[in-house]
Amino acid sequence: MSIHINMVKIAVILFILFYSSVATADKFTLIQSLTLCNPNFFKEVYANKSELQKYTNIQTFDKNKAYISVENRTDTNKNYTYFKIPMTYKNLTIKGYYDSDMDLGKLGKYYFWGFIIDNDINQIKETLNFIDWKNTGDNLMYFANPMIHYINDEIHVWNKNTGTVVGVKTVPAPGTTEKLLLLEKYANMNLLLCSIQGTVTVELLKQERPDIK
Repeated sequence: MSIHINMVKIAVILFILFYSSVATADKFTLIQSLTLCNPNFFKEVYANKSELQKYTNIQTFDKNKAYISVENRTDTNKNYTYFKIPMTYKNLTIKGYYDSDMDLGKLGKYYFWGFIIDNDINQIKETLNFIDWKNTGDNLMYFANPMIHYINDEIHVWNKNTGTVVGVKTVPAPGTTEKLLLLEKYANMNLLLCSIQGTVTVELLKQERPDIK
């Protein structure tokens, strides 16, 4: 009898360890997918929707894609949502999602999407040390993987953007679209965001942000 009980205990422990490792891997895939700032992020949200629905509202579209919904992405008071309970990744506490859509006329269109993280910005940067962060000079904003698309390029073409702070503290040049990963410190929240901004055509938006209709 005792042998049988011990075997059951071992089986339960192995199941818990396996489940924990799977959950961690899924969250890593989700975070890593966001940092790439490409449309596959929305496939990862769909792939993890069963778990994510414990935290927030998930909207499915195009059969195999989903997004985290906010009340109104064009309203600065309603373009973010806090999770029902925080989600953890390593030593980070992810407490919400941010989704901003701004049309600044001649200055271009600006889209930001990503996670609200309840950790110090330096701790976030150190935890996500697989990213080559660049400091904008004030320790309040870091960026990575800056890319640029020219209006005459093929729709899928992105080039490395070699400007040090292009797309961070300057307005994109006419006829160009910039994309990059941002880590920003605000008074009331720290954000890990993707950004696409500048001359964002309907076709390019449909490709990069398929969750926006």
